[in-house]
Amino acid sequence: MLEVTDFCSRVRDRLDSLVDDLQWETGRQGSAEAQAWINSLPRLAGVLEHDLLKGFHLHIEDRGSLSLEYRLPASGSWIDAVVLGHGLERPSAVVIELKDWDTAGDSAGPRPGLIQHKGQLVLHPSEQARGYVDYCRGFHSAVVEDQADVFGCAFMTGTQAVPVYSQPPHDELTSEFPVFTMRRSDVADRFPAYLASRLSRPNPQFAARFEKGTYVQDRSLVLQIARSVDDPGSTPFVLLDRQREGYEHCLEHIEQVLEKEGEKAVVIIEGPPGSGKSVLAAHLWARLIEDERIDGSVVLTSTSSSQKHNWKALFQNASHLPAAEGVVVASNQYKPSGFTPVWVKREREKGREIEVASWRQNLAHYYESGGVNSSPDNSYAVSIVDEAHALIDPTAPGKEGVPTSGWVHHAGPQAWHIMRSSRVSLFLMDSEQSYRDNETTTRARIEEFASEFGVAKVHRISLAGAQFRCGGSVEYMDWLDVLFGFSPGTHPSTSWRAQEGGPFEFQIVDDPGRLDEQLGEKYGQGSSVRLLASYARKWATKKEAAPHALSPASKDFFLRYEREGLTRTWARIWNYAPNENYTLFVQAPEGSRMAEDPLCEVGCPYVVRGFDYDYVGILWMSDLVWRGRWAAQPEHVFETGWKSTLAAAKKEHRKGTEGPALDELVERLKRAFRVLLSRAIRGAFIWFEDEETRRYVESKLHRGLT
Repeated sequence: MLEVTDFCSRVRDRLDSLVDDLQWETGRQGSAEAQAWINSLPRLAGVLEHDLLKGFHLHIEDRGSLSLEYRLPASGSWIDAVVLGHGLERPSAVVIELKDWDTAGDSAGPRPGLIQHKGQLVLHPSEQARGYVDYCRGFHSAVVEDQADVFGCAFMTGTQAVPVYSQPPHDELTSEFPVFTMRRSDVADRFPAYLASRLSRPNPQFAARFEKGTYVQDRSLVLQIARSVDDPGSTPFVLLDRQREGYEHCLEHIEQVLEKEGEKAVVIIEGPPGSGKSVLAAHLWARLIEDERIDGSVVLTSTSSSQKHNWKALFQNASHLPAAEGVVVASNQYKPSGFTPVWVKREREKGREIEVASWRQNLAHYYESGGVNSSPDNSYAVSIVDEAHALIDPTAPGKEGVPTSGWVHHAGPQAWHIMRSSRVSLFLMDSEQSYRDNETTTRARIEEFASEFGVAKVHRISLAGAQFRCGGSVEYMDWLDVLFGFSPGTHPSTSWRAQEGGPFEFQIVDDPGRLDEQLGEKYGQGSSVRLLASYARKWATKKEAAPHALSPASKDFFLRYEREGLTRTWARIWNYAPNENYTLFVQAPEGSRMAEDPLCEVGCPYVVRGFDYDYVGILWMSDLVWRGRWAAQPEHVFETGWKSTLAAAKKEHRKGTEGPALDELVERLKRAFRVLLSRAIRGAFIWFEDEETRRYVESKLHRGLT
């Protein structure tokens, strides 16, 4: 936290050292990042040096000792700058989104919140500022408790004119969240006047509370969201049969523990794909928010980037409130806020042993040295964790050093921190959907952690036997589990057969073009459709700004096939996800390429796990094949979440040996295909790259698994 005058002085006199500090603290060592700071910070200081603004507090803030961005409580988002003070009647904060962009050639986007920048559809800077403002208004303790005003704007430090950014369809957005540029009239008059009209005098007490803010929920806001989720006339979430039974059992356990001061509870809800775990999670969240006896925040916790973005979109769509995304907290956000790789490195440089196995001692030392939690102990009344089998447990046997994204191994298991932060922890899971190297949390480990927090009994609820996908066919899911060997032997319900006119349509097609034809027909009849595949092709187009415009041969999938004596080609890209925004594929929002053509991309298991469509087309490639038993072909596997497993399997494969690593790879592949083959509600169409595998599965479709 700095006063504006201090910030301006440091930028003026010691900019190079400031940038060095920023690079050290953030770990952003790239020259482009440093240049953006060198360009933007003096220009921001030039605006803040205006006589109207001296004495206010600027949060360019503190991650370790200094960092460029302010991290929103319990969020992975960082605000470039926040100016803090007092408005006309109450405390006030102004969020500033800095963009050192060259905007030449940019054009209007299809929606208010999207802009065409350098040939790529990206979030409009004002929409980004609005997201931060809405989050602060609904979920920042200092703002909610002080009923503070929060405003937002964008400052384009790399240009003097961006008229397209404020023209339709962006005009209403920028009237509330304006865009300022380096034009003289902006930096000398408009921008300082905008800030001064919202900040009349300093308020150091509010600035200090904002600095230390935690996650809380504005009750009136979350009640609006909850009522939308629970509204039977508009909700996308409908509870049936076993879901309702599980719902009632959960409420019973939660109500019992919340009546007892100081006690914690842990509930595990297990069910196969299609058993309705996510629907149950949404309704539990809504019901608990509406319960006046519950004092505290109730959050839905996501365990992957795809799940996080899509849960946020679901809550926004259900409630029509942009701020609704704030009820979703990523599992990465439960760790202590300053417990970063930089902290670990510094402690080791001091001679302290910081190892994964000593994670409890690491945490104790962190707190003793003044470290704080972004999610303090018992700060949530209830945490509902969907897809809990994907939680990271770096202390699991053999998993130390497995790469993770955003989680520091030395802080210990995610499930442990969720329990620490919550009075009640609900874990919805299916162990057979855990397939990435870092998805290492098991029911047994959850029960073990729960005992550390004094939980005498972990309540377990089963949704087995419930099936709301796959035509409601429990028999199909049983057949699938036996096909892959997840269920030993043949049990009575595996008599399912693929039959025309059955409740679940299952067809093997002759070539990839047939997938387009079958799914195109279903889409024309009003059904939702998607193309899916396991990770048997490299994601070569991941960093392309316009992957759909590439030549067919340059796309991730380029397949040749024969039909009617002619050689044809079929080409697609993997799911386009700039900034890991997988909602573009899963939800296909208005203005996206998927909204125009839901068959223009292929989704992978990671992206679609937890979601479903009326019909899916699956490309069964050559990574998992049948050779008298299920076998892996490592040269066809490109799953980035299997770095450790795949490296060991390739080593065995090169030596011509079949050991535990190849066996593990086979197991992971079977789980990936189980995810893909359980996404459809009404039917699945499958094309096989490998003929022997096709013949095997085809034989089991018509005469079962006996």
